[in-house]
Amino acid sequence: MKTMRFSLYALLLGVVLYSCRKEDTVTEQPKPGGNGDTTATDSSVNESTLLALVNNVRKTGCTCGSTAMPAVAPVTWNNLLEKAALLHSADMNKNNYFSHTGLDGSSPGTRLTRVGYNWIAYGENIAKEYTSEQAVMTDWLKSEGHCKNIMSSNVKEMGVGRDGNYWSQLFGARN
Repeated sequence: MKTMRFSLYALLLGVVLYSCRKEDTVTEQPKPGGNGDTTATDSSVNESTLLALVNNVRKTGCTCGSTAMPAVAPVTWNNLLEKAALLHSADMNKNNYFSHTGLDGSSPGTRLTRVGYNWIAYGENIAKEYTSEQAVMTDWLKSEGHCKNIMSSNVKEMGVGRDGNYWSQLFGARN
């Protein structure tokens, strides 16, 4: 048990020390006018693992691309964000596309509103072809935009949905 705990801490430390850079993201937008496995299977997400990975980076800060991001308050899990994220991941998987824009033209903000999340700010990260929380988090931290979403002080909550190997991570703050 101590070895497994040490390994988890070493893994988390590696994520924290890893600098950030990279690709496809929707940065936060102002509003206009778990199961127990550590490696996810088909559509499962380990909520506690993802929260720990995100909040460990948030509490220490990191560099996103060339931008030093200071430490920020932790986020909490939100089931509405998780629902919107899962619906988007399932749509991308079912229809074989990869985009922040849904096939119906929806934006992340539209999808949040549909599930009843009364948002004032949001950020969305997407990824595909990853088989674990650690792997997808490592990729998100390599992307400057994804990393900035993770480190945003304007968001207070998070939810992640996975369908197959399509992942969506939504951050939000409510009215």
